[in-house]
Amino acid sequence: MSLITVDGSVSSLDKALIACCECKTFHISQSGAVLHNLGEQNPYENIFSRVRDIALNLKIPVKDTDFSGVEYETAEDFENYLAGIDSRYEELTSKHREITQSLREHRETNAYVKHLMGLEVPFSELFSMKYVKTRIGRMPLDNEEKLRHYATKCFIFQEFEKTGDYVYGIYLVPVQYFEFADELMLSLGFERTRLPDYLEDDAEIADKKLSTLIEDEEKEKERVEKEISYFADEISDSFSEIMCKLKYKSRIFELRKKVTISNGRFSFSGYCPTKKAKELKTAIVKNTKNIQCVEIPIDKKNVSPEVPVKLKNNFFTRPFEMFTKMYGLPVYGGFDPTPYVAFTYMLMFGIMFGDVGQGLLISLLGFILTKKTKNGLAPVMIRLGFFSAAFGVVYGSVFGIETLIKPIFHRENIWYGVCDMMGNLGIPRHPESIFQAATAVLIFALFVGIILILISMIFNTVDNFKSKRTGEALFDINGVAGIVLYASLVTGLAGSLMYGLPIMSAPYVICLIVLPALLIFFKTPLTALVTGKKAEKFSIAESFIGIFEGALSFLSNTMSFLRIGGFVLSHAGFMLVVSQLAGASVEGAPVTVGMVITYIIGNILVMGIEGLLSGIQVLRLEFYEVFSRFYNGGGSEFSPLMINND
Repeated sequence: MSLITVDGSVSSLDKALIACCECKTFHISQSGAVLHNLGEQNPYENIFSRVRDIALNLKIPVKDTDFSGVEYETAEDFENYLAGIDSRYEELTSKHREITQSLREHRETNAYVKHLMGLEVPFSELFSMKYVKTRIGRMPLDNEEKLRHYATKCFIFQEFEKTGDYVYGIYLVPVQYFEFADELMLSLGFERTRLPDYLEDDAEIADKKLSTLIEDEEKEKERVEKEISYFADEISDSFSEIMCKLKYKSRIFELRKKVTISNGRFSFSGYCPTKKAKELKTAIVKNTKNIQCVEIPIDKKNVSPEVPVKLKNNFFTRPFEMFTKMYGLPVYGGFDPTPYVAFTYMLMFGIMFGDVGQGLLISLLGFILTKKTKNGLAPVMIRLGFFSAAFGVVYGSVFGIETLIKPIFHRENIWYGVCDMMGNLGIPRHPESIFQAATAVLIFALFVGIILILISMIFNTVDNFKSKRTGEALFDINGVAGIVLYASLVTGLAGSLMYGLPIMSAPYVICLIVLPALLIFFKTPLTALVTGKKAEKFSIAESFIGIFEGALSFLSNTMSFLRIGGFVLSHAGFMLVVSQLAGASVEGAPVTVGMVITYIIGNILVMGIEGLLSGIQVLRLEFYEVFSRFYNGGGSEFSPLMINND
């Protein structure tokens, strides 16, 4: 990275920012003090919001469009353009709202009138009686029975129709009792409907009148919608260009908040990959007067935490950068663990989910998703699938069927060697299934974990030496002393338990276990002695707790890798259940349609459930057992200026 500082006349500010955005290689610094434009209101923001709302309502597709032909530059230019569009848009949408509202009301009224088709009295006479009040509406069907208790009261309820949960009807009551009747019917859930005044005839005639009115309004609505559609088509192309230009101008203006402005001059700085610095500087000063652009290469030995990080990995490991970013980016000039993560993740997932058929299907699904979507997990799935297929060959498993490929425990020339390597652990030399070889699987999982832990500790030691943290490199629990201690404990225990070798002798224990433990215990004074710096206060209690926690972490981290072997066995167990459900476990059983369907459904479920669990467990092992020993993160991501059209 190089630090790029740009300053010049305020009149050239937008051109400089536009050049930075178009190059897509400039990460602007956030530390600039804003002196002048803190209170400036973005003049394009409100206009853009209005244009976007119009585009959404008119269903004009929003797409990335070349707007070089748009001559409008100032907010006033865009306002003048939008004024004509707004007027026509409001006219059409207002007309559409009115006709839609009227149509909805007429449909609701007509639907209610249809419930009153048994009423042959004109509505005008019904509601104009002097001594009797009438109410039409509906009441919950459950309350009709309650109404019978008031049959002796001086009002009548006439039912017209029952539909669903309601009974539709009318009640008549003398004027002196209408308040009592209204309160009673309201308590029974009666919902009154007020018919419009223009419905003077009976229900049948009113229905015909409303049907004609609704038909006319539907035609009018269709005509207005066509007019709106023509209007949208007419402005679509130019509107898309205007919208893209507005978004561009708005976001460029927002970048002013990151620029220092004083006395008619501006200044801002940021970071750019050194290889792209010359191209960026040329683009900034091109066609722009009174701009100075200075490049300062970043010294990796004295790096500011503000310097952003841009990971650089090859095609094969690049998809795994997402896991590194989840944990935290490395500091600038630090160690990028992505290649290590990629290999270890694929290795552990392949071991845990070894199946040729399922692995290749995962790769195929990942390939399809890569082509159809931008899902970051899709390219990871492609790679994981191939590793799963590779270990499926070792296990002899194809969609859970273990008779198509000869598994490793049936290859005597290889398996006998594995048994001999396991020594006194009693590994069966002729296992019938992987379950009988479970001990070997779990020991292999521990072996993988031990190797990964040691590699992680070596990475930590090398990084500390490179950063001149000599004390940490030599005496830390994850430094040279910790490596010797852990490797000695593992070697001693493995030699004694597996081969019965008298490795744990007094000189071995004193030199390779006790001495490294003491070095770790006295890390603080020894670091001061080696570096020549003033010693920090030494605490026996803190040192004891530190070495105790380190010993526990050795044990817990190592045992955590047993889950790799556990998932190997659980995968085999899942597929055994599928085989039994399909009836394929019976020797000589004929292949049936039901068996095939059961196998397909079973494989889909296993791939979905166990594939997800395996991925999560491997990620947990990476973060807690591997990363925690050598990696801290703490970097910030390189985020170049650019105008997106999302």
